[in-house]
Order: sequence, then structure tokens, then C-alpha cells
Amino acid sequence: MNALPVARLFGFEIRIHVSWALILALIAVSVVTQAGMLAPGASPAASWLIGGVVAAGFLLSALAHELGHAVAARRAGLPGVPVVVYVFGGAAGPDLETERPRDEAAIALAGPLVSLLIGIAFVGIFLGTLLVGGTADGAADGAASTIGRIAVVIGALNLLLGLVNLLPAYPLDGGRVVRAVVWQRSGDPSVGLRAAATSGRWLGRLAAVAGFAVVLTIDAIDGLFIAAFGWFLITVARAAERSAVVDDLLRGSVVDDVMDRDTAGVPAGLTLDTFADQLLAAEAPGAVPVLRDHEFIGMLGARQVSRIRRGKWATTRAADIVVSGDRLPSVTPSTPLRAVLDLLQQHTLDGLPVRVDGAFTGIVTRRAVAALVRERARERGVVS
Repeated sequence: MNALPVARLFGFEIRIHVSWALILALIAVSVVTQAGMLAPGASPAASWLIGGVVAAGFLLSALAHELGHAVAARRAGLPGVPVVVYVFGGAAGPDLETERPRDEAAIALAGPLVSLLIGIAFVGIFLGTLLVGGTADGAADGAASTIGRIAVVIGALNLLLGLVNLLPAYPLDGGRVVRAVVWQRSGDPSVGLRAAATSGRWLGRLAAVAGFAVVLTIDAIDGLFIAAFGWFLITVARAAERSAVVDDLLRGSVVDDVMDRDTAGVPAGLTLDTFADQLLAAEAPGAVPVLRDHEFIGMLGARQVSRIRRGKWATTRAADIVVSGDRLPSVTPSTPLRAVLDLLQQHTLDGLPVRVDGAFTGIVTRRAVAALVRERARERGVVS
């Protein structure tokens, strides 16, 4: 996922995507180069401080945007999952979270609404500083003017964030609204996903062409950014289309179709050097249950093992890196496989325990689901 956990707010774990390191630096540098307009006569140190304030303000605004989605999702009855703050708004993806199209639309619109409200509030602060500046003394006038200019920049960024996310393309929130509308009319969420992907692909092409036109006629940096945004939309549209294909291939399939009831568990005290190579092998299931005194305590997958340097395998026990407790959701034999893939993606796991009446009865793995998808794709002559 390439996102770093940084805090918990309102019951949600907050994660910041690593791409923000570059974006914050670009925003700060851009503001510093124009600091003369925001604070005439500012020293270099003050200019960098202003750049940092604007960059931090935009990051917090993006976080508020994502919390808007998360709170709306919780109100719709969805379980709380980590809030990942991406650059282009974010956690929206092809995985279907809701069971009703109206909930999908409400969750999608919550983020842009928060951004637009924040943008309007900061523009209001700017207008307020104009009134204050007209009656204050010179020093106060200069301070109010600087605060107002910073506020209007943050406000403009929020308005831009809200409006861009309303564009009808994945992974933007407008794409989720398109999916919800088409889903409501067709009764099939996969049809809605294809519609959103098609819209996103054409919008991406338009943005790419417009970006290159801007490069040639107006400004190279702005043009490249617009073109990159278009490429991003096209890439995600293709991923959404592939997800729609997977939805069709897994339609009607449940955990019972692929679950492994006989996988031998790994003792909690066993060190990685005794089993890691077998777990990472291509033909292996990719995840195993971890047992203590023959009782299931959690899951261990290839992702957890691959994070440990081989030199530490001999001193790292399965219990040291096992995924358990609240970090490990479980499923039942009747859980749809599409929902299994969503859970694996959300929690960055390779396998899940299967329970019946609370008792551990087996596991379902990412590789087992993928094998079923490949098999059905071959049978139907579909490229998944």
C-alpha cells in the first residue's frame, strides 16, 4: 500500500501515502518562489515557513476530505478501515464497499463536500482579513494581509481538490457517483464500474492531450502535471476494467469453493528459516495459520515474511510477526470471494481464517482465489 500510519482520529487509523513527500515538497517550493506576493519583503526563512504552512494546510485538508468519506461510510454501517490519504483524493478504488448504490453515492460525495466547505471557509477568512486590514495599523495590516493571502491559497487548493474529485473518473469520487447511478439503473455494480472506467479513460485521454497542448503553448510544468494526471486516470481506468472482469468471473463463488481445510499450521515458536522458503515458493498457498498448543492464534503470509531480512530469519519466530486480533478479519464458508479479495486488499494480507460458529475450520488465500480466476478466464476465453 506504501502508506505510513501516523495517527488515530475519530476511531480511524490514519495513513499517509508516500507520494505526499514529493507533493508537499513541490507545494512548498512553489509557494517559496512566489512568497513575494504572499508576504512582500519576507526573509528567506519566513518564505520557507509560509511554504511549509501552505503545504501542511493542504495535507490536513486532504485528510479532512478522506475523513469525510470515512465518517459517511461508518454512518452507512460499514466497518471502520484505515483512512489512507492519497494525493488525488483517495481511498476510492474498484473494490465495492457498499451494498446499496445510494450509500455508494453518499460516501463518494462526502469528501468533496468537506473540501468545498473548507475552501469556502478559507476564502471567507481572506475576505475577513481585507476588512481587518482596512482599519488596522500598518503592522497589523501587513500581518492580516499575509494571513489572508495564505488563507486564500489554502482555500483555492481545497476548492480545486473538491472540484477535481467530482470529475466522473476513477479513482475520483465523481467516478464512484457514476458507478452508483449506473448501478441503480442496471441493478449490476459491475456495469456501473465499467461505465465509470470508460468515463475515466476518455477523460484521461482528454487531460493528456490538453496537458501537452499547455506544454507547447503556455507553461511546461503545468502542462506536464495535467498530462500526468491524464495518464493516471487512464491507468486506473484500466485497473477498474480488470476489476470488473474479476467481478464477473467470481460471480456466485464463495469461500467454500476454494478454502483449504487441511493446511498444516505453523507452531508459534518456529523460526522463519525452517519454513519461509516453502511459504514463499510459487506453488505454496502463500499464507499459513499459526498455532500455539494446537490452537489457532493468527495468520502468517508471504507479505509479512518478505519484510524480514533473510539474515534475521533464524532469530525471528512465527509469533513475532503473526497477524492476529483486530488486524485479522475472518470469513465464513458462505462469504463471497469478491468480498474476500476486498478484505485482503484493505488489510494487506495473503490469507484469512475461515470460521463456523466462531470455530477455526480452514483458510482462504489470495493465491487460491487468483487460481480460480485464471481457471475461469481460460474456460471463458477471457483475459483477466
